[in-house]
Amino acid sequence: MPARLSDAPLFRSIPAEEVDAMLPCLGASQRAYRRGERVMRAGQVATRVGVLLEGRLHVEMPDAWGNVSVLESVGPGEPFAVAYACGKEGVLDVDVVADADSTVATLEAARVLHPCERQCACHGALVRNLLVSMANKSITMNRRAMAMAPKTVRGKVLAYLSVQQTVAGTPEFAIPFTQEKLASYLGVDRSTLSAELSALRKEGVIDYKGCTFRLMGSGL
Repeated sequence: MPARLSDAPLFRSIPAEEVDAMLPCLGASQRAYRRGERVMRAGQVATRVGVLLEGRLHVEMPDAWGNVSVLESVGPGEPFAVAYACGKEGVLDVDVVADADSTVATLEAARVLHPCERQCACHGALVRNLLVSMANKSITMNRRAMAMAPKTVRGKVLAYLSVQQTVAGTPEFAIPFTQEKLASYLGVDRSTLSAELSALRKEGVIDYKGCTFRLMGSGL
Protein backbone atom coordinates (compact mmCIF):
# COMPACT_ATOMS: atom_id res chain seq x y z
CA MET A 1 0.00 0.00 0.00
CA PRO A 2 1.83 3.13 -1.17
CA ALA A 3 1.61 5.71 1.58
CA ARG A 4 3.97 7.89 -0.46
CA LEU A 5 3.84 8.98 -4.10
CA SER A 6 7.33 7.61 -4.66
CA ASP A 7 5.91 4.11 -4.07
CA ALA A 8 3.18 4.49 -6.72
CA PRO A 9 3.60 2.85 -10.17
CA LEU A 10 3.37 6.31 -11.76
CA PHE A 11 6.88 6.93 -10.39
CA ARG A 12 8.28 3.47 -11.14
CA SER A 13 12.05 3.45 -11.86
CA ILE A 14 12.45 6.97 -10.42
CA PRO A 15 14.51 7.13 -7.19
CA ALA A 16 12.56 8.33 -4.15
CA GLU A 17 14.83 11.35 -3.67
CA GLU A 18 14.21 12.38 -7.29
CA VAL A 19 10.46 12.03 -6.79
CA ASP A 20 10.64 14.31 -3.76
CA ALA A 21 12.54 16.88 -5.86
CA MET A 22 9.96 16.66 -8.67
CA LEU A 23 6.84 17.11 -6.55
CA PRO A 24 7.00 20.93 -6.23
CA CYS A 25 7.48 21.19 -10.02
CA LEU A 26 4.38 19.00 -10.50
CA GLY A 27 2.23 21.07 -8.15
CA ALA A 28 1.63 18.04 -5.94
CA SER A 29 -0.90 18.19 -3.14
CA GLN A 30 -2.40 15.62 -0.77
CA ARG A 31 -5.74 15.32 1.03
CA ALA A 32 -7.65 12.80 3.13
CA TYR A 33 -11.28 11.86 2.36
CA ARG A 34 -13.88 10.11 4.49
CA ARG A 35 -15.86 7.18 3.15
CA GLY A 36 -18.69 8.42 0.92
CA GLU A 37 -17.03 11.77 0.24
CA ARG A 38 -16.61 12.86 -3.38
CA VAL A 39 -13.05 13.34 -4.52
CA MET A 40 -14.13 14.68 -7.93
CA ARG A 41 -17.59 15.53 -9.27
CA ALA A 42 -19.33 15.19 -12.62
CA GLY A 43 -19.35 18.59 -14.35
CA GLN A 44 -16.06 19.61 -12.79
CA VAL A 45 -13.21 20.56 -15.12
CA ALA A 46 -10.37 18.14 -14.41
CA THR A 47 -6.97 19.80 -14.43
CA ARG A 48 -5.22 17.42 -12.01
CA VAL A 49 -4.21 13.77 -12.21
CA GLY A 50 -5.14 11.83 -9.09
CA VAL A 51 -3.18 9.03 -7.41
CA LEU A 52 -4.73 7.00 -4.59
CA LEU A 53 -2.26 6.49 -1.76
CA GLU A 54 -4.46 4.68 0.79
CA GLY A 55 -8.05 3.39 0.83
CA ARG A 56 -10.31 2.67 -2.15
CA LEU A 57 -12.20 4.81 -4.65
CA HIS A 58 -15.06 4.06 -7.00
CA VAL A 59 -15.60 5.82 -10.30
CA GLU A 60 -19.37 6.23 -10.65
CA MET A 61 -21.65 7.59 -13.36
CA PRO A 62 -24.87 9.26 -12.16
CA ASP A 63 -27.78 9.73 -14.55
CA ALA A 64 -30.46 12.43 -14.70
CA TRP A 65 -32.80 10.34 -12.50
CA GLY A 66 -30.30 9.80 -9.68
CA ASN A 67 -29.32 6.24 -10.61
CA VAL A 68 -25.63 5.45 -10.17
CA SER A 69 -23.52 2.94 -12.10
CA VAL A 70 -20.13 1.86 -10.79
CA LEU A 71 -17.63 1.94 -13.66
CA GLU A 72 -14.35 1.18 -11.96
CA SER A 73 -12.66 0.49 -8.63
CA VAL A 74 -9.39 2.32 -7.89
CA GLY A 75 -6.94 0.69 -5.48
CA PRO A 76 -3.85 2.04 -3.69
CA GLY A 77 -1.14 3.25 -6.05
CA GLU A 78 -3.50 3.59 -9.02
CA PRO A 79 -3.99 6.88 -10.88
CA PHE A 80 -7.43 8.23 -11.83
CA ALA A 81 -8.96 11.01 -13.96
CA VAL A 82 -5.89 10.81 -16.21
CA ALA A 83 -7.75 10.90 -19.54
CA TYR A 84 -9.96 13.77 -18.39
CA ALA A 85 -7.10 15.87 -17.02
CA CYS A 86 -4.74 15.24 -19.95
CA GLY A 87 -7.31 15.26 -22.77
CA LYS A 88 -8.62 18.21 -24.75
CA GLU A 89 -12.08 18.11 -23.12
CA GLY A 90 -11.56 17.88 -19.40
CA VAL A 91 -15.12 18.08 -18.11
CA LEU A 92 -15.83 15.05 -15.90
CA ASP A 93 -18.94 13.00 -16.65
CA VAL A 94 -18.28 10.76 -13.65
CA ASP A 95 -17.98 11.10 -9.88
CA VAL A 96 -14.94 9.76 -8.02
CA VAL A 97 -16.13 8.67 -4.58
CA ALA A 98 -14.20 7.37 -1.57
CA ASP A 99 -15.43 3.82 -0.87
CA ALA A 100 -13.31 3.80 2.31
CA ASP A 101 -11.40 6.41 4.26
CA SER A 102 -8.76 7.39 1.71
CA THR A 103 -5.70 9.52 1.10
CA VAL A 104 -5.33 11.04 -2.35
CA ALA A 105 -2.49 12.91 -4.03
CA THR A 106 -3.01 15.05 -7.12
CA LEU A 107 -0.63 16.50 -9.71
CA GLU A 108 -1.18 19.36 -12.15
CA ALA A 109 -1.71 17.66 -15.52
CA ALA A 110 -0.12 20.50 -17.50
CA ARG A 111 3.06 20.18 -15.47
CA VAL A 112 3.10 16.41 -15.90
CA LEU A 113 2.77 16.68 -19.68
CA HIS A 114 5.20 19.57 -20.16
CA PRO A 115 8.63 19.20 -18.53
CA CYS A 116 10.05 22.10 -16.55
CA GLU A 117 13.31 23.83 -17.43
CA ARG A 118 15.35 21.05 -15.89
CA GLN A 119 14.26 18.67 -18.69
CA CYS A 120 15.29 15.81 -16.42
CA ALA A 121 15.28 12.17 -17.50
CA CYS A 122 13.02 11.41 -14.56
CA HIS A 123 10.25 13.47 -16.13
CA GLY A 124 10.50 11.36 -19.27
CA ALA A 125 10.09 8.24 -17.12
CA LEU A 126 7.02 9.81 -15.49
CA VAL A 127 5.37 10.44 -18.87
CA ARG A 128 6.13 6.88 -19.98
CA ASN A 129 4.59 5.53 -16.78
CA LEU A 130 1.56 7.74 -17.38
CA LEU A 131 1.10 6.21 -20.83
CA VAL A 132 1.33 2.72 -19.33
CA SER A 133 -1.32 3.63 -16.73
CA MET A 134 -3.65 4.90 -19.47
CA ALA A 135 -3.16 1.66 -21.39
CA ASN A 136 -3.95 -0.33 -18.25
CA LYS A 137 -7.14 1.70 -17.72
CA SER A 138 -8.17 0.91 -21.29
CA ILE A 139 -7.68 -2.80 -20.61
CA THR A 140 -9.76 -2.48 -17.43
CA MET A 141 -12.63 -0.90 -19.36
CA ASN A 142 -12.37 -3.60 -22.03
CA ARG A 143 -12.72 -6.23 -19.29
CA ARG A 144 -15.86 -4.51 -18.02
CA ALA A 145 -17.25 -4.53 -21.56
CA MET A 146 -16.58 -8.29 -21.74
CA ALA A 147 -18.42 -8.82 -18.45
CA MET A 148 -21.36 -6.75 -19.68
CA ALA A 149 -21.60 -8.55 -23.04
CA PRO A 150 -23.61 -11.69 -21.97
CA LYS A 151 -27.39 -11.20 -22.00
CA THR A 152 -28.15 -13.08 -18.75
CA VAL A 153 -27.19 -12.22 -15.18
CA ARG A 154 -25.51 -15.62 -14.87
CA GLY A 155 -23.49 -14.96 -17.98
CA LYS A 156 -22.37 -11.57 -16.73
CA VAL A 157 -21.38 -12.95 -13.32
CA LEU A 158 -19.38 -15.83 -14.77
CA ALA A 159 -17.70 -13.62 -17.37
CA TYR A 160 -16.67 -11.14 -14.67
CA LEU A 161 -15.42 -13.78 -12.22
CA SER A 162 -13.56 -15.62 -14.97
CA VAL A 163 -11.64 -12.48 -15.90
CA GLN A 164 -10.88 -11.72 -12.25
CA GLN A 165 -9.57 -15.23 -11.66
CA THR A 166 -7.38 -15.00 -14.76
CA VAL A 167 -5.95 -11.67 -13.63
CA ALA A 168 -5.32 -12.95 -10.09
CA GLY A 169 -3.70 -16.15 -11.39
CA THR A 170 -4.88 -18.13 -8.35
CA PRO A 171 -7.90 -20.39 -7.73
CA GLU A 172 -9.08 -18.09 -4.92
CA PHE A 173 -9.25 -14.37 -5.47
CA ALA A 174 -10.80 -11.22 -4.02
CA ILE A 175 -12.91 -8.73 -5.98
CA PRO A 176 -13.02 -4.99 -5.14
CA PHE A 177 -16.84 -4.86 -4.85
CA THR A 178 -19.55 -5.70 -2.36
CA GLN A 179 -22.60 -7.43 -3.89
CA GLU A 180 -24.39 -4.09 -4.05
CA LYS A 181 -21.52 -2.44 -5.92
CA LEU A 182 -21.01 -5.51 -8.13
CA ALA A 183 -24.67 -5.33 -9.17
CA SER A 184 -24.15 -1.69 -10.13
CA TYR A 185 -20.92 -2.51 -11.98
CA LEU A 186 -22.65 -5.26 -14.00
CA GLY A 187 -25.83 -3.25 -14.51
CA VAL A 188 -28.12 -5.83 -12.89
CA ASP A 189 -30.66 -5.87 -10.06
CA ARG A 190 -29.10 -6.41 -6.61
CA SER A 191 -31.57 -9.10 -5.48
CA THR A 192 -31.31 -10.92 -8.82
CA LEU A 193 -27.51 -10.95 -8.53
CA SER A 194 -27.70 -12.29 -4.97
CA ALA A 195 -30.08 -15.07 -6.04
CA GLU A 196 -27.83 -16.00 -8.97
CA LEU A 197 -24.72 -16.14 -6.80
CA SER A 198 -26.54 -18.39 -4.32
CA ALA A 199 -27.72 -20.66 -7.14
CA LEU A 200 -24.21 -20.92 -8.58
CA ARG A 201 -22.86 -21.88 -5.16
CA LYS A 202 -25.54 -24.53 -4.65
CA GLU A 203 -24.72 -25.98 -8.08
CA GLY A 204 -21.03 -26.19 -7.16
CA VAL A 205 -19.98 -23.71 -9.84
CA ILE A 206 -18.51 -21.16 -7.43
CA ASP A 207 -17.85 -20.71 -3.76
CA TYR A 208 -17.51 -17.38 -2.01
CA LYS A 209 -17.35 -15.61 1.31
CA GLY A 210 -17.71 -11.84 1.35
CA CYS A 211 -15.60 -10.52 -1.50
CA THR A 212 -13.45 -13.68 -1.86
CA PHE A 213 -14.41 -16.14 -4.62
CA ARG A 214 -13.33 -19.50 -5.99
CA LEU A 215 -14.40 -20.95 -9.34
CA MET A 216 -15.27 -24.64 -9.00
CA GLY A 217 -16.79 -25.92 -12.25
CA SER A 218 -18.70 -25.08 -15.43
CA GLY A 219 -21.76 -22.87 -15.03
CA LEU A 220 -23.00 -23.22 -18.58
